[in-house]
Amino acid sequence: MKTFKLYRSSAGSGKTRTLAKEFITLALSGKPDHYRYILAVTFANKATLEMKARIMRYLNDFANGKSNDLASEIMEMLKISEQELKQKSQDIQSEILHHYSQFAISTIDSFFQKVIRSFTREAGLLGNFRLEVDNDLVLSEVISELMDELGKNTQLTEWVVEFSKESLDEGRTWNVTRELETFAKEIFREDFRVIEEEILKSGEADSKYYSEAIALLKAEIPPYMKFMTARAKAALAIINLNSMTTLDFSNGNSGTALSYFESYARGEYKEAKTRILDSAQDYKIWLKKDRVNYKLFLPIVERELFPILREMITYDQENFPKYNSAKSVLKNFYSFGLLTDITRKLGQYKEENNVMLLSDAPKFLNGVINNSDTPFIYEKIGSFFRNYLIDEFQDTSGYQWKNLFPLLKDSIDQGHSNLVVGDVKQSVYRWRGSDLQLLQSGVEREIGKEQVMVVPLNRNFRSAENIVTFNNNVFEQAAAKLSAVLEEPLPAEVFSDVSQQPVKFAGNGYVRMSFLEKEEEKTWEEIAKERLPSILEELQSKEIALKDIAIIVRTNKEGADIASYLLQYKTSPQAKKDFKYDVVSSESLRLYTASCVNLLLSALRYINNPKDAVVRGELVFEAMKGRELESIFYAAGRNNLEAFLPEEFLRSHDWLNKLSIFELTEELVRIFKLGEDTDELAYLQAFQDLILEFASQEKNDVASFLEWWENNRDNPKKSIQVPDSVDAVNILTIHKSKGLQFKYVIIPFCSWKMDHDPMKSPLLWTTSEEKPFDKLGHLAVKYSSSLERSLFEENYNSERIKAHLDNINLLYVAFTRAEEGLIVSAKKPSDKGRQDREKEKTLGTAGDMLYDIVTGPSFQNEYNPQTLQFERGRLRRLSEARKEDEFEMTELKKYASYDWRQKLVIKKQGAEFFEEEISNKRARINYGIVLHSKLSKIRYASEVEDVLAELHIKNELTLDELGVLRTALEKMMKHPVIGKWYSKEWDVKNEAGILLPGGRQSRIDRILIHPKRTIIIDYKTGAKKGQDRKQVEEYAQVLTQMGYANVEAYLLYLDNMEVVEVMSKSNLSLGLN
Repeated sequence: MKTFKLYRSSAGSGKTRTLAKEFITLALSGKPDHYRYILAVTFANKATLEMKARIMRYLNDFANGKSNDLASEIMEMLKISEQELKQKSQDIQSEILHHYSQFAISTIDSFFQKVIRSFTREAGLLGNFRLEVDNDLVLSEVISELMDELGKNTQLTEWVVEFSKESLDEGRTWNVTRELETFAKEIFREDFRVIEEEILKSGEADSKYYSEAIALLKAEIPPYMKFMTARAKAALAIINLNSMTTLDFSNGNSGTALSYFESYARGEYKEAKTRILDSAQDYKIWLKKDRVNYKLFLPIVERELFPILREMITYDQENFPKYNSAKSVLKNFYSFGLLTDITRKLGQYKEENNVMLLSDAPKFLNGVINNSDTPFIYEKIGSFFRNYLIDEFQDTSGYQWKNLFPLLKDSIDQGHSNLVVGDVKQSVYRWRGSDLQLLQSGVEREIGKEQVMVVPLNRNFRSAENIVTFNNNVFEQAAAKLSAVLEEPLPAEVFSDVSQQPVKFAGNGYVRMSFLEKEEEKTWEEIAKERLPSILEELQSKEIALKDIAIIVRTNKEGADIASYLLQYKTSPQAKKDFKYDVVSSESLRLYTASCVNLLLSALRYINNPKDAVVRGELVFEAMKGRELESIFYAAGRNNLEAFLPEEFLRSHDWLNKLSIFELTEELVRIFKLGEDTDELAYLQAFQDLILEFASQEKNDVASFLEWWENNRDNPKKSIQVPDSVDAVNILTIHKSKGLQFKYVIIPFCSWKMDHDPMKSPLLWTTSEEKPFDKLGHLAVKYSSSLERSLFEENYNSERIKAHLDNINLLYVAFTRAEEGLIVSAKKPSDKGRQDREKEKTLGTAGDMLYDIVTGPSFQNEYNPQTLQFERGRLRRLSEARKEDEFEMTELKKYASYDWRQKLVIKKQGAEFFEEEISNKRARINYGIVLHSKLSKIRYASEVEDVLAELHIKNELTLDELGVLRTALEKMMKHPVIGKWYSKEWDVKNEAGILLPGGRQSRIDRILIHPKRTIIIDYKTGAKKGQDRKQVEEYAQVLTQMGYANVEAYLLYLDNMEVVEVMSKSNLSLGLN
């Protein structure tokens, strides 16, 4: 029996329903707690939440006796009755709700985090290591350190200069640091990680290697051009000697042997194309037969020029690949040097800061898993999964698959059911390491075809019939065109299952595709953008809400441009009062777009540097926004613009400057009354969350935050989240739209290149066995068509195929988001462009390819050549009323900001905890707090007197107070249980930092470590609380996962010296978090 299912899905084919059905079926097939042994892995937090919600909703339906198609399918598969399904669902629902942490549906990153915590010692990490999820944050630090070496490290300085020159030549920003941070992300790509250690260990990253490599490469360049130039000059000398002119040659000097000679005589490379190659085969076609000297010159061509051309062609074919390869490597050698230096610096940073990047996890785990047996891995992570369900498998990287494969194989060998679900047509994350070949053929090859049951999901539950049939036809033809142009069967194979059967909206659905031409003063993109308001008006006239419309773009820059245009149009005279033009986009939701955030930033800059006139002017400008012009002119006339700043702010500058960054911003919110603007509360809350996160992870001063902000303000993560109920058009990129659906989709700029943009070409990592390249190890070359005639031609062709697949997949994702309507704009290709594409066998842009398809025979009845528009179906009025939200949202009316000092006073001395006039309850609490604090300084009983003496010297406690504390400590040391915890047989860690599930951090009061035993002690003051045990149990679980032996846990209540045993090795139970 085949126990491994491979679901080949397509857009809208009910993938989530299928996964939920499989999970529930597996859970129902065993005891109520069998769900604990099922691990479902997805690739996004949103997908995780959706799957959990879907499973719980289905279980709830079954538990309440609701019958539907899914229930019937499950009953049929398990051969159970409706009553049995109801009872089993109730049992499982109860089990999950009571043990929710065992409900193992997580992202692949979360699962790997859990495993990493288990292998802390194997990774060479300390127990309090930091797992960093933000690569950009770490890269910023590393590049900063790298820039400090400029001027001191000659080689590095040369590389950075070369890098800067190329950045400027390609029109990128002048900010070298920012460009380097972007470029450095190359080291996180999987193709680099595969060779990273080899490069660093083999000596390919030292200065001696660099100088020797450059010398070898430079030596390959002169011989080629020297030979070709000499032979070309010899040919031209013969031509001149015999008074031959351009007029004597067929086609003059346009692509002929004459032009070939002339180019090389000038020292310029010229590719031998068809005419030149034909001339090397037949000397008779060189000359014009109607010229007077034809018969005189033909023997000269035959005896002297023809042999030279053939000699040059032969030499070129044999030697140009090496020459071209050496030039390509040298041109990008600075890239290799910079990346190896950055990699080394990153390694030092991680070691010095005890950090592991989350992006390191797959590679690290691959090393661990390859050297371990599967039971050992299970034992370390504290779980034993029997069934694995992997979603979005087309996004799986090579390392991730290598890490999951041993677990899957072990499960299959034991006869358990497993499955993967994916759609190769939606593989659009190759830059993150995803490999569509794994789903296309790798899984069946590695698992074994005899064990894999392939199940196609070829029905479309999302889109109306007209959209489904349109996409079926377009992508069948597009894939065929791609395979023909690339001379590669893979695209056709990837899209072999593209044809879907529509399930709903029979005969409905609307598709419109417009091809635009530039006008005298407008580009086609400007025309497409200017059409958007009328399209939105057209849709709203059919009672289509803005929140049901998405504008999907290829890049963030395009999205920002459209958002800006529509926001301006909204307030322009052209806007119609009966329609709305509101938008939601990643750009419009960035924190820096909010007035309140800009005012806070200006105030922070002023506090940091009050003497800077520009900073002061910026703050006044932000404070004046929204004020009446009359009051502004009045204040300006009296040179008193600072009157717009609150008096308390100006008066309290010195005091404000002493506050922590979070307290400071809280005070500024209160002083400037920013919390009263309800329109910007979300931005204000998000900004304060950002401040709090920065203060907890970075420095806590204004200057550091302002520097960090300047480097991170454009980070997409620094934006707010809005609920789906907001009635505004959603503007998002294709990558962000993946997994989503909208009633109407507009794609205004559907003309991205099918190949890489020459200005953004990736690096290719390659090797060669040809001398002298075989001595150089790994080489970095930039993707370019010039690599076609090089030693790296195979690498180029492979990347070319992948790039075209990436872009047709992006087109597929964009076109399949629509439920009821798809409206597309693209550039109309010129007739010459179409001829050039056919001649050069290229596809050009997505728009070019679409134009060729919709103007072809399959769509000719629906394409209008006069309007340059394809149209299928009609826009229809939404007939179904939208279901109202099931819950009512509470909207905040203001942002509450308080001075915590007015609510809580912290005493810096412990003296008052002995005073008789305070209540007994408060005395006990303060006594416990002070005792708790001093215990953190004591490791062994012999240190008690030293600690007490230090407290007296620092004048923290009086002699009487020290006496009370000494009595308490002596009592502890004589206690039959507690006293043993302070003996020197233990290795002691006080206030030990620990990383908890979900990235939370905490501190354990005291850990006692022995080779055969580990004890956790958590001090408590005041009354007992139920959550005391829960916290210590969590500590014990994490230490066990980290490999500590026989972990025990105790609570010590300091008020009465009561010891409570919480956990021992015998009752420790772990699960997936």
